[in-house]
Amino acid sequence: MSDRYKKSPTGSETPILKFLQKIYIKLLGVPEIGFQLRNLYFKKILKKINANTARKILDAGSGIGAYSFWLSNHFPSSRVEGWEIDKFKLSFSRELAKKMKLQNVKFFYKDIAKYKKINNYDLIINIDVLEHIKDYRGTIKNFSRYLKKGGYLYIHTPQVNQKRYLKSLKSWKHEDHAREGFEPQKLMQELKDNGFKIISFTNTFGFFGSIAWELNHLILLKRSFIILGLAYPFLYVLSIFDLLFKNRKGLGIAVLAKKN
Repeated sequence: MSDRYKKSPTGSETPILKFLQKIYIKLLGVPEIGFQLRNLYFKKILKKINANTARKILDAGSGIGAYSFWLSNHFPSSRVEGWEIDKFKLSFSRELAKKMKLQNVKFFYKDIAKYKKINNYDLIINIDVLEHIKDYRGTIKNFSRYLKKGGYLYIHTPQVNQKRYLKSLKSWKHEDHAREGFEPQKLMQELKDNGFKIISFTNTFGFFGSIAWELNHLILLKRSFIILGLAYPFLYVLSIFDLLFKNRKGLGIAVLAKKN
């Protein structure tokens, strides 16, 4: 999720506009296609897992807790942990969990790239985090340590050699990424080398998702909430088509793996 939705309002924003923004987000969700489309793929793929088998869940790199909160509702009898190293996001997610009165989700300051203790999780999710970590091989090895035998790992991450349709975004790079992304086959081989069996592999952000994301991102760069508010519902509908077709290529990859 973009941090711009959590920043203090500028002087040009009136109380009425701030109020309308809150109502809009409550009704339609955060108007950021990248977050919403990742969320749609995440929910679709995670529904393959029997809720009774996921008793202890780790959101590895939980950010502000959006996926942790969904997991706590979808797996109400499970214990959900979120690990995060950004202290602002950690504080935000803890405060939000308290306001939502969620009893089965807790957030901790832990680094998935360094914490090597063996655990017994049934499910680990890692969404758009692996590309930020220099030692991704060590992190995947840690995931294998954290999981029980038969436990599931869900990873979503960008792919390399991403195709851009809009000229203004062809040279755009994410400044916080340690790498552009991963080659799908190499990532899956890395998982296999660490004792995982691939259950499903999906190219995400195909043609429809890419177009919707690029247009959305272009508007975000211009910081115009009014234009974004008008365009977002149409871009969201466009992005849904991404899930209706099997993408031959995509900006991202979603992998569900099971520990042997």
